[in-house]
Amino acid sequence: MYLNICVFIFSSISFLSCAFAPVNNQYEKAASLKRGNIELSGSFSNYSGGGVGGFENTNRNFGGRFGYGVTDKFDLKFRYEKLMPTDGFKGTDVFDEEEIKSVNYFGVIPKFALVPQKLSLLVPISHYGFKEDINGKETKAVLNSIAPQILYTTTSRNNTTDFSVGFKADCLFTDDGGAGVLLGTTLGAGFSSDLDKWAIRPELGALFIAGGAFVSYGIGVQFMLRKRQ
Repeated sequence: MYLNICVFIFSSISFLSCAFAPVNNQYEKAASLKRGNIELSGSFSNYSGGGVGGFENTNRNFGGRFGYGVTDKFDLKFRYEKLMPTDGFKGTDVFDEEEIKSVNYFGVIPKFALVPQKLSLLVPISHYGFKEDINGKETKAVLNSIAPQILYTTTSRNNTTDFSVGFKADCLFTDDGGAGVLLGTTLGAGFSSDLDKWAIRPELGALFIAGGAFVSYGIGVQFMLRKRQ
């Protein structure tokens, strides 16, 4: 079942624990903010890990993001999430004595508009910091990530609904020199009376591992603050 995922991550990228799934959902659209405009957003996500034999919850995330339009074609965004691991992986022989209570995720996200309003490239550079309780001994651990992502969006003519699909490669690096790549995808939508001002963004995601995947769902709320003319 999902134990195979733990073993794969543990052996292939020296990942000290698979008690949480890496951040995948973006709650984004391809359109840039444009010069001088600001984005404020918040989100909730639920992640599960598994395969053919079934899925178990791994973590629930709460987070927020701040974005600024540096130019009409380039945004710079900053993201924080609190990852709260669940008990989904407890009871396996590999991780019986290991516990992670919470994970702090920090991300810097350059975003480049490739085709205005339709296609963009995001390059999140991220850091996970957490403490592990292993056999009663607490140790600090970190995981870093570079995750280039292509995002395509189609928008309704009245600018009240959009649909986005994203594809990413999440390159993970541990503090002891381990590394690995996970491939992922997201499918999201935006609903609003005016998408240039605010949006509610439900989203589904999957991050693939040999023999299984981390799947996720959640919802984000996005507000755009336009610069004064």
